[in-house]
Amino acid sequence: TAPTDVIAEVRALPTPFTGTGYFQSGTNRSDDLLLYIKTPIAGLVPGVTYAVSAKLEFLTDVPSGCGGCGGSPGEAVGLVLAASTVEPQTVISGGEFRLNIDRGNQSKAGASGVVLGNMANTVPACGTRRWESKTLNTPVPTPLAAKADETGALWVLIGFDSGFEALSRLYYRRLTVNLQPG
Repeated sequence: TAPTDVIAEVRALPTPFTGTGYFQSGTNRSDDLLLYIKTPIAGLVPGVTYAVSAKLEFLTDVPSGCGGCGGSPGEAVGLVLAASTVEPQTVISGGEFRLNIDRGNQSKAGASGVVLGNMANTVPACGTRRWESKTLNTPVPTPLAAKADETGALWVLIGFDSGFEALSRLYYRRLTVNLQPG
């Protein structure tokens, strides 16, 4: 079903951080919520397959070790990286909203996507929420590859995929993508 309460905007970072980040949040009502950002990368060699790896820096206020409906608010929310020749788009299939590329589902990778990690921070045993910076990297060696189209472009997607059936939120600070011709 369609997610509710979706927010995607540039905002001032929460205390104690300074500067701005890309805030993204939404409420999962269907046991599966994917919120994502996508961009084309141009200037590549047409028809060449690239190994895609990334480093993601974000802020999360979700402690580790919490329980929740559908899963933990930290460990059941995966950060996903996908790359594709085809532009990622949300489509309706069988009455449900789906992504048109196989980025995987929740904690499982797909043909066009990998899971970088989860949203839980270092606060143990479902302790008091506090915003922390977290960095995730593509598994090494990277299992993700994508072919540049006939114009020398491919699409990259970053997002979070939640099994937790309530509000999830984060601030993206930086995504560094590395493309190596294969």
